[in-house]
Amino acid sequence: MPVVFTIRLGDDGSPEGRKQYIRLPPPVDAKPYAVRFIITAGAKASLRPSLHTNYPISGKKFVRKQFSKIPFHYDGLSDPTAEINIELPGVFEYYVEYEEVPAGKRSCSKGSGSLVIDPRLHLPNTGYNDPRFKTPPHILLPLDGVSILTVIPKWLPPVSHWGDYFRAFAYTGYNMVHFAPLNTRGSSNSPYSIFDQLSLCDELFDVPSLSELEKEKQLAATLERIRKEYSILSVTDIVWNHTACNSDWLLDHPEAGYNLKTAPHLRAAFEIEEALLEFSENLVAKYGLSTVIDTEEHLQDVLHIVRTRIIPRVRLWEFYIVNVQQSVAQMKELLSSTQKPEDLNRFREQHLAIMPWEALVDLFRRECVRDRGDGTRFAKLVDHSVARDFLIKLSQESGFTDVHTQLERYTSILDEVNMPFYKEHDEDVRILLENITSRARYLRVEPNGPRLANISRENPLVDVYFTRLPVTEKTRDRHPDELALANNGWIWNADPLVNFAAPPSKAYLRREVIAWSDCVKLRYGNGPEDNPWLWQHQISYTQKMARLFNGLRLDNCHSTPVHVAAALLDAAREVNRDLYVFAELFTGSEEKDIMFVSKLGINSLIREAMNAWDPQELSRLAHRYGGSPIGSLTYTPENFPLDILGHDINSSIYCSNDEREIVVDAKGSQPHALFMDCTHDNETPHQKRTATDTLPNAAIVAFANCAVGSVMGYDVIVPELLDIVKESRKYRVPDYDDGILPAKGVLYTLHLKMAREGFSEIHVNQEHDFISIHRMHPVTHDGYLLIARTAFDDDWGPEVHSPIRLRNQNAHVVLSSTLSVQAQMPLNRTRSNVSLRDMSPDGGAVNSLLPPQSPVAMYHSFDAPNPEFRRLFGRISGLPAVLSFSTTMSTKAHVSEEDFGFDADIQSVITCDPERFEPASIVVFRTSVIDDGLREPGRRVDGGLVFQRSISEFSIAPSLNIFTELWRLMGMDRTNSAVEMGVKLGWDVMASGRCWYDDASLDAIPPGLWDCVKELSMVDINTALYRCGTEEQDTTGDSVYNVPGHGPLAYCGLQGFVSVLGPVARNNDLGHPIFSNLRNGPWMIDYVLSRLRKHLAYYPALTALYEWLSARLEFVKRLSPSFSPKYFTLVLCSAYQALRLRALMLSQVRSVTSTISDHQRSSLVGFANAVALMTYQLYGRVPSTGLLPQQYANESIEPHRGPAGSGKERGACLAAGLPHFASQYMRCWGRDIFISLPGALLALKHFDVARAHLIAFGSTLRHGLIPNLLDQGICPRYNARDAAWWWLYAVGQYCRSAPEGFEFLGQEVLRRFVPRKRYRSPDYLSASHEDDDGNGDTYCKPDDTSKAYVYKNTMAELCHEILERHAYGLHFREWNAGPALDHAMRPEGFDVNAFVDWNRGGFIFGGNRWNCGTWMDKMGDSAKAGNKGMPATPRDGAAVEIAGLAKATLKWVAEEVIQQGQGAKYWPWKSVEIAQGRHVKYVEWNRMLQDNFEKWFYIPLDSKDDASYAIDNPQIIHRRGMYKDCVAPSLDFMGPQLRPNCCMAMAVAPEMFNPDHARIALDQVKDTLVGPLGMKTLDPDDWAYRGYYDNSNDSTDSAVAHGFNYHQGPEWVYPLGFFLRAYLYFNTQAQGHDPSKVDSVYAYVQRVLMRHKLHILDGFQSPYAGLPELTNKDGEYCNGSCATQAWSGAVMLELISDLAKGANS
Repeated sequence: MPVVFTIRLGDDGSPEGRKQYIRLPPPVDAKPYAVRFIITAGAKASLRPSLHTNYPISGKKFVRKQFSKIPFHYDGLSDPTAEINIELPGVFEYYVEYEEVPAGKRSCSKGSGSLVIDPRLHLPNTGYNDPRFKTPPHILLPLDGVSILTVIPKWLPPVSHWGDYFRAFAYTGYNMVHFAPLNTRGSSNSPYSIFDQLSLCDELFDVPSLSELEKEKQLAATLERIRKEYSILSVTDIVWNHTACNSDWLLDHPEAGYNLKTAPHLRAAFEIEEALLEFSENLVAKYGLSTVIDTEEHLQDVLHIVRTRIIPRVRLWEFYIVNVQQSVAQMKELLSSTQKPEDLNRFREQHLAIMPWEALVDLFRRECVRDRGDGTRFAKLVDHSVARDFLIKLSQESGFTDVHTQLERYTSILDEVNMPFYKEHDEDVRILLENITSRARYLRVEPNGPRLANISRENPLVDVYFTRLPVTEKTRDRHPDELALANNGWIWNADPLVNFAAPPSKAYLRREVIAWSDCVKLRYGNGPEDNPWLWQHQISYTQKMARLFNGLRLDNCHSTPVHVAAALLDAAREVNRDLYVFAELFTGSEEKDIMFVSKLGINSLIREAMNAWDPQELSRLAHRYGGSPIGSLTYTPENFPLDILGHDINSSIYCSNDEREIVVDAKGSQPHALFMDCTHDNETPHQKRTATDTLPNAAIVAFANCAVGSVMGYDVIVPELLDIVKESRKYRVPDYDDGILPAKGVLYTLHLKMAREGFSEIHVNQEHDFISIHRMHPVTHDGYLLIARTAFDDDWGPEVHSPIRLRNQNAHVVLSSTLSVQAQMPLNRTRSNVSLRDMSPDGGAVNSLLPPQSPVAMYHSFDAPNPEFRRLFGRISGLPAVLSFSTTMSTKAHVSEEDFGFDADIQSVITCDPERFEPASIVVFRTSVIDDGLREPGRRVDGGLVFQRSISEFSIAPSLNIFTELWRLMGMDRTNSAVEMGVKLGWDVMASGRCWYDDASLDAIPPGLWDCVKELSMVDINTALYRCGTEEQDTTGDSVYNVPGHGPLAYCGLQGFVSVLGPVARNNDLGHPIFSNLRNGPWMIDYVLSRLRKHLAYYPALTALYEWLSARLEFVKRLSPSFSPKYFTLVLCSAYQALRLRALMLSQVRSVTSTISDHQRSSLVGFANAVALMTYQLYGRVPSTGLLPQQYANESIEPHRGPAGSGKERGACLAAGLPHFASQYMRCWGRDIFISLPGALLALKHFDVARAHLIAFGSTLRHGLIPNLLDQGICPRYNARDAAWWWLYAVGQYCRSAPEGFEFLGQEVLRRFVPRKRYRSPDYLSASHEDDDGNGDTYCKPDDTSKAYVYKNTMAELCHEILERHAYGLHFREWNAGPALDHAMRPEGFDVNAFVDWNRGGFIFGGNRWNCGTWMDKMGDSAKAGNKGMPATPRDGAAVEIAGLAKATLKWVAEEVIQQGQGAKYWPWKSVEIAQGRHVKYVEWNRMLQDNFEKWFYIPLDSKDDASYAIDNPQIIHRRGMYKDCVAPSLDFMGPQLRPNCCMAMAVAPEMFNPDHARIALDQVKDTLVGPLGMKTLDPDDWAYRGYYDNSNDSTDSAVAHGFNYHQGPEWVYPLGFFLRAYLYFNTQAQGHDPSKVDSVYAYVQRVLMRHKLHILDGFQSPYAGLPELTNKDGEYCNGSCATQAWSGAVMLELISDLAKGANS
């Protein structure tokens, strides 16, 4: 199965946030997976991007700094993508280059990203192999399956005798052994203080005089034998930071360290140490103090001498300051000489004499003081040539010229210059003394310190910071500075990125370093050129270790310079590509951890269980490093099933032979953990807790879903941390039943099994001293449950873990164990004097216990009189202990079964026995979902899932198993289907617009689902997916579901839930309130089903969907709360996606996006899908309104009526927006519908719906106008001058795109109102305008059968009527004028007029000061503020968008209808009558608008050109190179206001514009009005601009009260669509455009759309899954806006269509 991991990059091509580091699974040689890099179209980096990566393409050798260029596939529309096939493990970097807009130059992403690919670790395949199947000889060891054991090689015998040890390690379940360094050790005998990095220690071999080559061969052969015979891999430490202080090669290469020549800044620290060494040597002779410090008082006496005599004697301040005496003498000599100043004008800009003293000194310090930088005393020098100029200038300005006064002033300046240096010195000395004090106290006095013996030069007061190389033949010619080398060490809470030995660090001077006196710190510099020999030496050492071992542990990684570690690891991977790299990092910051991991390719970071101070902290660590939560919804790359990638891991749940691509979103990774129950640096449980905690601590670690490990000695309960320097004993070969070995073997076997089979989910619970951990498989839900009782101390009470209930799950014991350590017999409990080693039926009993002495005392008492004990403890041994152990039964916890809920349901209840479940006890249960139908032993395949079970695992067989049936019903019994669903839930926001299914993958849809939805209509889909609360109340009386803690959902249908579930699932947020509500009860499921059930009477086609959901959700009700969120989400999202697919197929959205390549991967396609679905949100039935009065049924108008007799026969109609325009008379707006119709309906091929709306509104034609508010034709309102023109434009668009074409013009339409006599058929146009019988245009009730729906006209006649009545002029007063119609409008406002001014270009004029007839229709409503009855934006005169619509309509009529003859049989008229007997031809009218538009509407850039244009009042023009918003308004200043309306005219009638002028104007609009989601409705520089709309504002500010500024600044979305369409056309197609800028134009449009994509696709931002009506200033949320608005989405569909067509052309 092709697997692709996708990484969506940020705006400039950088990976954002956690994506900077992504860990990916190990690849398969023969079947690589792909990493797909995606840049969202419109991102800054999306123009001609290229990926640059050091991943070796086409088999090239990896070179870290060598990057290959991979071009992104990009067509200008789809998201640019680049892919690399992953065939190799390692760490790889990438960045992006792209072309900047508009500069055209290439730029790089600011940040780079790292891919860390897990190594392919293989072990011999020793597992169960079915003879029927071919099995591989080796099997992958996933990193989560690693169980590692640390051993110290010097405590082992020679390699020839390792077999017995490794046999024991294998029995205990370890599959990897970590060796401390095996190299020749230095003088301290520490393995980490290496004498010779290139030699193996002689002690490892029986013959000590072997050559290095022979030693390497023997070790390699031993490690290979261990791998083959015991299935154990080997790793070792690599030590790069230091070498042994006696390393012989230091004599030849002292430059390899930080000496006083290579690091002169250390000289002061060295002199401090010399003084301390002299003091330690002469403590008695010179200072009369005892050499033994054993009290605080004695320590203070010693420190007093250090403070008052030793440190001052060093004269440390001389390393900080300017030598004043010497500098004054030099200046005196200069002033006395006849030498002329070098540059008297050097300080000419400064007036030194009047400068404040502090400023004067600061200037002198900056300009005159230099630092020699050699670390010597008085290294700060004065540049006297500059200082003399300074002093002379100061003297001249100050009026003193004698040398004596000048030198006095100079001395004062120097003293002041030194003041901050003295302060710096004082602070450093304070810290120095504090550190000497604290360190000496720890080393000599504190009870938890080493309490060192006599003080001497060899054993000084504090640590030795410097190694002094001896003077030998090799070194005698070297300067003494070269022979003093800084020792390595560590610093509390230090920044790991700062090299504390390099300048400007003062760590050695301040003695902040906890130094290792046996280790010299190595100096690598910035690269090999700075220290060639050292680099080559360390590369040879590293590669040698990488050849021998399967992995490396980076010792002291946090102190290793990143560039050094990176280069050396690159060298290691040259010889071992599959190197496992792990490290201990003490950075104190996860961010820095990730930096190290991502740069170095560290596969695991060591985490320590012994750092936990109580059970709660231990449970936190187990949770953090343990895996994903149970019931997780998505799959991360880290937990992706390895078998799907093609790995052979003996797991049988998945397969890799499905050809369907699986796309996994990579969101970024956390560093992988190697969770150690104890390391060789940790104190043991006996030291920190109790010895008996060894068992529960180990079990808790073993149950983590990560690599785990321990240190040799832990399992046999060695009581103390062993000193790797001083310990001289050897390991003892562990016996089968030592310590916790039997239990550890079971635990680690389970650990590997769970890792290989993918038990990646975990639940951790802590109660009292109990910790329970349930590991579970994400698909089968099989699991292992650990209950552990910790033993942090001996104070334990009667509390036990509360009962654990496993609903419909089976549980049986696989391990029960208790550890007793005799040395810790608690006083408050009595125990049996005999404990069974194995309580299994075939187990035996231990007959006696070890003697009851304290093992700690014996452990240290090597002079014990009994020689038997001496022999016993001559090797490293543990405490005497007894492990009770069983793999079949437990007396500590009991499993009972009880009925639960439904008849077939049971739950297993695990109860802990308060008496028997003692501290240091564990019980492990195998859990499984009950009776999955696989009842025979061995392996069996059922529906694609392969299980391996034993009959004993099925103790219960209810009549029906929930999971088996639910898997079958959801199609999850098909191989990999559950994973496919999970990864789709995890797709990022931009990818979430993609469909889960398409017509080529219908077989992937859960069984039966497609049959349920494939015939659903638009209104069926609307009901199933959407319906806001108002619509639901209108229909059933119900409302949306209210989620406690979250709030009401946006919709009642599935979209309401999915808007929340989508982001929650994407982030795997199982704690979200929606899931809490689901776990607490079945209310949400009941709501989903009962709601649909109520709608079946009105939408019977939904019956099958209801039954499908019911069958599955009823099972979900019965699931455990752990699983119900996952399956609820899967069921609802599957149904949602199927409905979505049906909707998109029904809408034929691909007709819009068909030319966009990379179809499924394009965010533009996802965006198109989302806006296409907005049509379904807004098109539906509500009882309170429709397209016609309820008593009139007309199938040609209402294709989606309810079933007869249901009481809900109302036809469907398009709402302007939700939730504010959902029902009653406010639902259908003529202007909104016909602005929306081309995109929302025609582009999506919803021709029947478009037709119905055109006819329904056409039927209400009255006064020559189309109503703005339809009110189902009962009381339509005719106050919109523009609605008729949008209707006409829509008719033309329909004729062009619908299958019936211009035949539509012959469609007859019944008239709701009696038309004027001239326009009545069959005598159409026979009467004059003045000839009327008084019935024309009068109001009548819809049930008036004598008038309503009596007359009829064709669509062509309606169109001609509108055009002619405007040409002739229409004037009327609205019916029912007054407060009942509009409570805020003044009487004058009810007077409506519209006419053509034939003397002013033939444009449509109309309106007056007191009404607002265009879309900017806000009427003032606040008497308090004084704006009641005042339109905010009357826009009377000739509005620019109406001019454009008139031009578009006339062009359609003149050219297509008349000249081309399309529909001519229905449109015989060539002209309109404009006065009695006077006509104007359509062709002439069209030409008139074409010829006059620029003159009347354009405002030229240069006022000199005003004479060529209709500029009557130039003083009110404050912006030029634009188009007027309207001509001849009653308020002059409104004409030249910059608003977005000209863009509508440009989009519908581009031919009317001078292209050059249009481009200038569009740039103005772009720079001034374009906002994040919408367009400012007014120029922000305009005095009337107010960017925040609040309809509830009850202030006295007339500009904003009651939302007066609705269209005076707030940013509306739909005009932006028109702007972008116009911008696209005029800059890519119109005459005169610059072809070289076409790509940047497309990039700009895509960039603007990025915000819309993110908004509509992110359920958090847009729970309504739509584009809003408007936003406030700069895209801020507007509470008064509809959350989803028809025209906002519709114009975007038209834009996408334009983009696709333009790119294709």
